[in-house]
Amino acid sequence: MFLVVLPRFNWRDLPQPFNQFVGEKPFDVEQYEKYVEYFRGNKNLADELEGPFSYRPLVPLLASLLPFESLTSLNLVNLFFLTLGLIYLIKLLLKLGFNEKELIISNLIFIFSFPLFYYATSGYIDASLIGIMLISNCYLMTNRYFLFIFSFTIGIFIKETIIVLLPVSTVYYLLNEKTKIKFVKISIPIILYLIIVGVIRNLVPQKEIYFWKPSYEILHYNLLRIKTYITFILTLGIPGLLSFYIVFKKNRKNIPKEILYPMFTGILFSFLLWVYSLFAAYSDGRQLWTSYVFAVPLTCYLLANWSKRKY
Repeated sequence: MFLVVLPRFNWRDLPQPFNQFVGEKPFDVEQYEKYVEYFRGNKNLADELEGPFSYRPLVPLLASLLPFESLTSLNLVNLFFLTLGLIYLIKLLLKLGFNEKELIISNLIFIFSFPLFYYATSGYIDASLIGIMLISNCYLMTNRYFLFIFSFTIGIFIKETIIVLLPVSTVYYLLNEKTKIKFVKISIPIILYLIIVGVIRNLVPQKEIYFWKPSYEILHYNLLRIKTYITFILTLGIPGLLSFYIVFKKNRKNIPKEILYPMFTGILFSFLLWVYSLFAAYSDGRQLWTSYVFAVPLTCYLLANWSKRKY
C-alpha cells in the first residue's frame, strides 16, 4: 500500500503528460493545512477557515500533534487510518469465511486502485474517512454494536460523509435483529449524527455557516470538467464493475441477504452521494470511493462463487 501512495505523497507531481490533468494544490488541501496550524496555536487563521472544511476537525487536530509540516502530518494521519482500516477489512473477510486466495485478490483490488493512489496522501482527508468506515463496517457486520457506535462517532468528527453508514446500518439491523430493540439500534447512530454535526457546525471556526446547496451553476461547471468523468470511471474501477455484475447474476442468491442487502445499500448511497456532488460540490472520485468499503467484500463473494466454493 505504501508503494502505491508514495508517488502522490504530499501532492507530488506526476510524470508528463499526466501532470497536466492534476493542476495546482486544491483549495480543500490548503484549508486543511491552515486548520492544522490553527490547532498548533495560530488562532489568527480562524478568519481564513471555511466550511465545510472546518466541520472536519479530527484529522487536522491529530496532525497538529505530529512534529512535521502540515501537509506531511495530514498524510501520515491518513496513512494511519487507512492502514488500520485495511487490517479491519481483512478481519471482516476472515470472519465472513473467505480463504487466503480470496483475501489476497480482494485486498490487491483495494490497494492497487485509482482512489488510493490519487487521493490517499494528497492532503485530502478522505483516506481517514475510508479507514474509519472500514473499521465501523467490520464492527457492524460482526454484531459488535457498541464498538460500531464508538467508531462511527469518531467518523463524524473526520468527515460528514460517514452518513453513508446510516442507511447501511438501518438495513442491516432490519434484516438481522429480530426483536423490537432493532429500532433503538437504528435510532441511536442517527441521533448521534444529528447532534454531533449540529454541535460541530456551531463551535468550529468559520467565516459563515456552509450548506451544500444544489445549483445549476455548479452542475454546469461539473458537467464541463473532463476530470468529473475520468475520476468517476477510474474510481468506479474493478470493485464497482464487479458489484454491478453481481446485481445481474443469478448466483447472487448464494450470498446471504443479511450481508448482500446492506452492502448494496452502501454502494447505492455512495453513488447517490456522487450524484448529489454534481449539483452541490466539486465532483470527483472521492465521493464514490466510499463504495469500496462495501464493494470489496462483495468481490470476495463473487470470487467464491466463481470457484464454486461453499462459504
